[in-house]
Amino acid sequence: MNLEPWSTVGAGATGPVVTGIQFLLRARAHAVAADGVYGPATGAAVAAFQSAAGVPSDGIVGPETWPQLVVSTGPGSTGDAVRAVQQFGLLTMPGDQPLAVDGEYGPLTTDRVSFFQESWGLSMDGFAGPETWSFLSTALPGPRPWPLVKQGATQATNWRVLAAQHLLRARGHDIAADGDFGLESGGAVMAFQRTLRDTEISTNLGQLDWPALVITVRQGDSGEAVRASQTLLGGGLVVDGEFGPQTDEAVRAFQKSFAPPADGIVGPVTWHALTLRIFD
Repeated sequence: MNLEPWSTVGAGATGPVVTGIQFLLRARAHAVAADGVYGPATGAAVAAFQSAAGVPSDGIVGPETWPQLVVSTGPGSTGDAVRAVQQFGLLTMPGDQPLAVDGEYGPLTTDRVSFFQESWGLSMDGFAGPETWSFLSTALPGPRPWPLVKQGATQATNWRVLAAQHLLRARGHDIAADGDFGLESGGAVMAFQRTLRDTEISTNLGQLDWPALVITVRQGDSGEAVRASQTLLGGGLVVDGEFGPQTDEAVRAFQKSFAPPADGIVGPVTWHALTLRIFD
């Protein structure tokens, strides 16, 4: 789905996504060890769950199985479904107090889930439902998913909003770049999506949209796509739509740390890294 980038996990996989699956299976009354190793016992439990849930029984947790397996949890919830969420290290930022995997969905778990949701542009309600789980499921080696920009988001909580508006303007959509992703911006997203495909149309900017929306820019370029990159670069950079020496320097500094090589060209890899940037 465009809004929910479910991963596909099967035999031989290891790590927190596998542990999450195992805790979810335990919450569904399948007695498996939560050891983070997708071995034969886990595969068999998944196949048994799939058979009962009416989805293909292949022992692999993919986009059809995840929505059936996930157990929505929130403040006050207890048990293995809560542990499935708590054990994700990505909910703990450097310097944070470690999140105890105790099966109690208390204030700290709520705060960490809310921060995770904010960082991805999700509905920031502190509840771990299917939408949040779809992004937790992608915590595997390899590229991270593009973030969501949802109708109703504002620049105050999501710097990607203004960047998305500038990019939509660069694609010919006559909307205000005001940092408020309201009806006008949502309509522009739907119109843009219809130029790409016939299905997965919504007012939210998601996984299928960003790669087609971004525009490669470099020193000497000007316009809305440059403003979008300047917005995401931050650091006091003037958002004037002119890709001059200061913007070039800022791009190279960012690339050096997050998207090498530092060539000063804002292409798909650099755009992806910029959209994932979390501002204070």
